[in-house]
Amino acid sequence: MKTIALKEFIISGKFGAITIGSTPDDIINLLGREFDFADCGETQIVKYGGYEFFYWTKTGKVFGIQNDHLQADCVNHSEMINFSNNQWTLDKWFLMDNENITFGQVVEHLNQENIAFNVVPVYKGCDENIIKCVNSDVTFDFVNQQLLHRYLLMS
Repeated sequence: MKTIALKEFIISGKFGAITIGSTPDDIINLLGREFDFADCGETQIVKYGGYEFFYWTKTGKVFGIQNDHLQADCVNHSEMINFSNNQWTLDKWFLMDNENITFGQVVEHLNQENIAFNVVPVYKGCDENIIKCVNSDVTFDFVNQQLLHRYLLMS
């Protein structure tokens, strides 16, 4: 069984061997044939628990990787941040079952690991900020500038 580390995803932008430009076949070959699927017209999503891989229908190329179920405000929080099947398991690093993570805690974890990041507005002129890792372009999105909502890598 392969262990995929959240920390390595944050540092490199690679979820195991999956990154922007990978294909659905790459995802399924690495992570297994038991997954959920969503057809959104222009885009498709392959999901393993709370881990979602978005790809363009037309090109079959991955353009986003995320987990947006990081708040402990639901009964299945543990299920959304933990994942394991016969092929892989996730080392979730600083995520804790049934616990929220704050903006400050994310900053602290990144600083402890010497992971370069910037705090930037969600969009130009916005008062709310995200954390964007310098080397990987992985971003951390927050609710009300406080609680971690998701991490995301998009092309």
